[in-house]
Amino acid sequence: MTPRLQFWLVLVLGIAGLYLFREMGPTNYAIGVLTRCLILAIVAIGLNILIGQAGLVSLGQAAIYGVGSYFAAWLALRAGFGFIPAVASGIVAASLVGAALAYPSVRVRGVYLAVITIAFGLIFQNVLIEWVPVTGGTLGLTGIPRGEAFGVRLTRQIYFWVAAGCLVFAFILQYNLTYSRYGRAMRATAQSANAASALGINVANTRMFAFVVSAALAGLAGGLYTFLNLFVNFETFTFFQSISFLLMVIFGGVGTLTGPLVGAGILTYVPELFQEFKEWQTFAYGAMLAIVMFVMPAGIVGSLGTLADRLTSKARSRQSGAWPAADALPKDTTKPSATGSLVADVKGYTIVFGGLTAVSQASMRVEAGKVHGLIGPNGAGKSSLLNLMSGFYTPTAGSMSLLGQDTTGWKAHDLARAGLARTFQNTELFGDMTVLENVLVGFHGHYKTTLIETLLRLPRFGREEKAMAAEAASLLALVGLSDYSDELAKNLPFGHQRRLEIARALATRPKLILLDEPAAGLTHGEIEQLKVLIRLLTERGVAVVLVEHHVDMVMSLSNEVTVLDYGEVIASGPAAQVQDDPRVMEAYFGSGAALEDMRKLAETAGAVA
Repeated sequence: MTPRLQFWLVLVLGIAGLYLFREMGPTNYAIGVLTRCLILAIVAIGLNILIGQAGLVSLGQAAIYGVGSYFAAWLALRAGFGFIPAVASGIVAASLVGAALAYPSVRVRGVYLAVITIAFGLIFQNVLIEWVPVTGGTLGLTGIPRGEAFGVRLTRQIYFWVAAGCLVFAFILQYNLTYSRYGRAMRATAQSANAASALGINVANTRMFAFVVSAALAGLAGGLYTFLNLFVNFETFTFFQSISFLLMVIFGGVGTLTGPLVGAGILTYVPELFQEFKEWQTFAYGAMLAIVMFVMPAGIVGSLGTLADRLTSKARSRQSGAWPAADALPKDTTKPSATGSLVADVKGYTIVFGGLTAVSQASMRVEAGKVHGLIGPNGAGKSSLLNLMSGFYTPTAGSMSLLGQDTTGWKAHDLARAGLARTFQNTELFGDMTVLENVLVGFHGHYKTTLIETLLRLPRFGREEKAMAAEAASLLALVGLSDYSDELAKNLPFGHQRRLEIARALATRPKLILLDEPAAGLTHGEIEQLKVLIRLLTERGVAVVLVEHHVDMVMSLSNEVTVLDYGEVIASGPAAQVQDDPRVMEAYFGSGAALEDMRKLAETAGAVA
């Protein structure tokens, strides 16, 4: 089942189910329990965006939920705000707190991020207890007036539909974000921050955006909770409640579309059903969670989805196509630069790690439509120089210009948007995304659709998605991976992963591409195909910097070669000239019999223009 079909099916069936529930004439208690479930599901959806998309775990979500609740309660009780402005203010307050919390948090991950969010939750709970004039202390805020909206008094029966409408809004928001460039950017940063940066994604901003969206939904739920109960106190916003929210997401299925709904529904109603166990209630609840997670480690929806895929998938023969397919390269992938024009000018780049100088006074000029080889023995500083050029390292000294603009010290995502792309020595794919999605991430910096257009699915969004998908398909055809477009990237053979990484880099529409050992792991036939692709790119005016241990490949392709040894440039010039340099022979190839091999390579280099 496609995500779009699943979305509409769940939406229609969900609304129909709520309507049937109301038509059955439920008691006020039953309405109250389901309304509370709907509100908690909104928090779970926000947390699912944070965890399932951005890969960030927050254990302070109950505190953000409390910010929205207390803010709405105080404004309604002390300032006379109505329902809509009070809830809206709670959303804004929670979003601001989420942004403030995210600012230091997005720079750490894993257990460190969890500790920071736990600390925030504990501090917030202590503030609620001790700041009596504002929060009411342990008694909380009581006597909150029942809300009105557009002149309609929000009775419990009407409020049920208000909460349901807000949940529908949150569900649509989750779908529209997930299946857009914003969702792909979140998943990319979660799976490989380095690769995401190299494709023009600002990792810190993307993570902060996920935090703010998650906090805004928690603030919305908090405001709704205030006008459901008409009182708030600290006991609702404890660390245990944060754990409950996390369990809802994990139990339902992290990153799935309907997982938060299933998790919130089950974990809200199970305690109601387990009340008859009395003192064994907690034991029964914990045992149920343990058994379900043991049987369904990906959560209920995630595990069922995996099972359904296995049952419905049809085995089909896949084979990689011939590549490169010259006619498959999108015409607008790169605008040709005049061959020989200066693309990148590196002057005196130096980087020192502690007492170790990895690169020292390295200079290199890279011209459009030409291949610039970068060779040297292991540990010579080749990858370090590429990391300096692509913005992953900040130089200790030196400068670089790209297309005539000083880019010294620029971040990786800024350089990517300026026209510099790269591949990695160890492949950095987004393994849990499809092959097509990997390439689509590469177009991130070229989208013109705004966030509002994306969330509202305005016409330009659809047109742009179709255009980018078509261009991505062309790039996959270029590298012979068309038949693998729906396959998860982690399932590709290693050689195919190399192809995919090149296609993804080309999606940035680069003027300069840095290839870090692209032939590693490729067969002889694939290496020959790679050489053809590199020549095809240079014909389009793209400048290529090639780092490779297959020296014969470098010498046969390169117009210029720079040789590093111990971080210093020991030779630079045309391939034939470099091969005859005694320092290169001694430092890189040794002496004796190896020199004879070097002379044979010179014959190959002589054919290079």
